[in-house]
Amino acid sequence: MSLKKLSAITATVMLSLVGFGAISTPAHAADCPYPVADQTANDHPKDVIRLISPVLTDDNSIHRYDFESQFTIDCDWFGVGMHFNQVYVPFGLTTNLTFHAATPAGAPLAFTKVTLRANKGYSNSNAAVRINGIKARPAPSNASDGADVAGTTDVNGNVTFVVKSPDDCTAYGGVLPDAPANAGADTANDRNADPTTDCYSQFLPQITSEKTDTADFVELHYFNPAALDYTTDTANVDVVAPTLDDTNSIAGDALAQTYSLVGSKQIVVFQALKGDNSYARNHAVTVVINKANSGANAKISAGLIGLNGLATLTPADSTKTTADQLVLHGTTDAFGNVAFVISNTDTSGELPPATKTTAVPSTGAVFGNFIATLDGVSGVSKTLEEHFYKAAPPAVTSITAVAVGKKITVTIKNAVGKSSTITITGKAKVTLKPTSATQVLNYTVTKGVKKVVVVSNGKTLTKTFTIK
Repeated sequence: MSLKKLSAITATVMLSLVGFGAISTPAHAADCPYPVADQTANDHPKDVIRLISPVLTDDNSIHRYDFESQFTIDCDWFGVGMHFNQVYVPFGLTTNLTFHAATPAGAPLAFTKVTLRANKGYSNSNAAVRINGIKARPAPSNASDGADVAGTTDVNGNVTFVVKSPDDCTAYGGVLPDAPANAGADTANDRNADPTTDCYSQFLPQITSEKTDTADFVELHYFNPAALDYTTDTANVDVVAPTLDDTNSIAGDALAQTYSLVGSKQIVVFQALKGDNSYARNHAVTVVINKANSGANAKISAGLIGLNGLATLTPADSTKTTADQLVLHGTTDAFGNVAFVISNTDTSGELPPATKTTAVPSTGAVFGNFIATLDGVSGVSKTLEEHFYKAAPPAVTSITAVAVGKKITVTIKNAVGKSSTITITGKAKVTLKPTSATQVLNYTVTKGVKKVVVVSNGKTLTKTFTIK
């Protein structure tokens, strides 16, 4: 039973208990400002799109639980499970938004088109930002968007969009407000109910449609950064994308080890935080690929993601062992993040690990390492160590048939889910899809010559038996 149905039933029961009598329509439908034809239309989203960098919480942003409830429970506009966060961004800085796309069961959606709807229709967004170099006009007063910018997920299901601050908040009737009192303070637009007193952009990622995706809204509210001090003496740098935990990596305080397929290309994001856990913004950062004397031997090309959303990849010099193989220089964004792309070009690698948390091999390892540090700043930087393995070749389908007495046994191996047929003289043709790696089928036959023809996964076996 969906949450909205449960809520509606509960409300109906409560109204009945207090004497209002039975009602025939869902209780929450009355809370939607527009007619709702089918309140269950958004109950079963096909895709899940989560913002994984920056990580927005109730402490560092404004989590709009009210919008989430109205947009998905009271109304049926967006897929259930949608999140909505408003966050403050210093004017003039770039923001890297990295989203993770997956199935409802959690399987990553690799190589999938994701469209970022910028300055979404009806949002009153008035900040003329650029996304991957494409300018977003102010939000129209209809369902159209200021810009729709497409990206493609990597092997992990991640995609990064680069948002450049507007050049001028007043260009489309807004104003650059002062810095907020804190991360949870009401935005100027919410406080005044007037978008002309604010400068903001609303974003929504989409794969199929707003009603069939579970997606994360993010609303960037720009403010005057005049009082900010971007300098810092210490900063700790950690990996925020891909998302690593104790189920898919071997994590330590200063080192995270994980596995990837040979030839994979993926987005990596590091985040730098000051000692007080605030963002180390707008600071020069150095990213090292295959650090000197580390033993890293994987063939890697890498490049920082630019304002156009793309990365120009440069091969690391694999002949270097006592010097860093490749060094990239950039600047942290509004959330202390630096995003880059790595591409492995090896053709052979390690043996496939038993699990993503299996200890890395002591011999025969093929790995690259990546570390980011803020220039001139002390602190701890976590190293990401990627081990590249060669996928095991697919098992070959095989078919056998034997006759013992009046029984014919057919065995089909490595054809799970593949259409298969079995034809035996004197018996009806059998069509099936094996459900196990080794599928054994027994048939009782009568005396005489029996021709057996088995077809499975493109292979054919023909045998003739004389049954006595």
